[in-house]
Amino acid sequence: MAIGNTARKVLWARSSDLCAFSGCNQRLTVNLHDDGSQVLEAAGIPLGEEAHIISGSKDGPRFDSAYPADNIDSYENLILLCPTHHRLIDKRDGMGYSVETLRRMKADHEAAQYGLKDVQEHHREEIELRVLALTETWAQKAGLNDWQGLTWRLNTPVPRLSETEIDRLTELAEWVATRYFPGQHPEVKRAFDNYAYALSDVVNHIRSSMEPIIGREGVWEIYREYKHRYMSQPEYDAALKDFHWRTDVLYELSLELTKATNYVCTAVRSEIDPLYRFEEGILPHRIGDGVFVNRFTREEYDDEALSHARPYPGIEAIQARVREQGGASR
Repeated sequence: MAIGNTARKVLWARSSDLCAFSGCNQRLTVNLHDDGSQVLEAAGIPLGEEAHIISGSKDGPRFDSAYPADNIDSYENLILLCPTHHRLIDKRDGMGYSVETLRRMKADHEAAQYGLKDVQEHHREEIELRVLALTETWAQKAGLNDWQGLTWRLNTPVPRLSETEIDRLTELAEWVATRYFPGQHPEVKRAFDNYAYALSDVVNHIRSSMEPIIGREGVWEIYREYKHRYMSQPEYDAALKDFHWRTDVLYELSLELTKATNYVCTAVRSEIDPLYRFEEGILPHRIGDGVFVNRFTREEYDDEALSHARPYPGIEAIQARVREQGGASR
């Protein structure tokens, strides 16, 4: 496991970006363990360290075999420290600082920071954390960590998906369409509304264009009528054209869904957490057969698209684009 965006956001917000070690209060910068953070560290910028109170390693400080493994990277088991005090609490296998001592130190520090904030700031932070938690749930349901895999499966010469994945996308479309987003974050709300429309069109096209593969239980592919019966040449040509039409529309829809997904992440970075999925970067769109073609593209809305109330143009515009191109440009 790894420390998630929500746990990180809560830890840093409640610590006010300050080292929680008693009497330290050094201001810290988020350490993402990436090349950029290494540059900051080399420049002498104090980087915060999300230290574990109970180690997840048997040889680590304050290890407790009874402590649930799922809680190791949770907010309750983390304390924000500067590098100096992180080393200090872990020295000699953590013998100098017990679990109880660190929990009290963290609680005292966060209570002190809480008292310095007014009611409006507490309210704003609570809303941000709720929306971020909702966004993290979406990211898991949408499979953002396997986005390359999803777009590749949608754009192989014969697009195929498992029935489980089709059901997941269908459930996701229903879930995201019914979420509530507070008015304090209008860009996030706009991005999710836009994403919901794009995903709905993708799901509808998949369900109207795919069929189960005979002999491969649980696998669906774009319907190919010419595979099921003998046809005259004109009939075959028409069926092949229909197949290419369905795959080309799916290709364009997958491009738009990638843009819509990246837009959600950008909106969250803009209004809630500037470092949301910072390490992962922009979600790429992948196409090809994995042998002769394997291409990645960066897909984001341009300024013209963002000037519209809904950047996603809709299924009719997608279909018109395919007609104009005479087939999607791959």
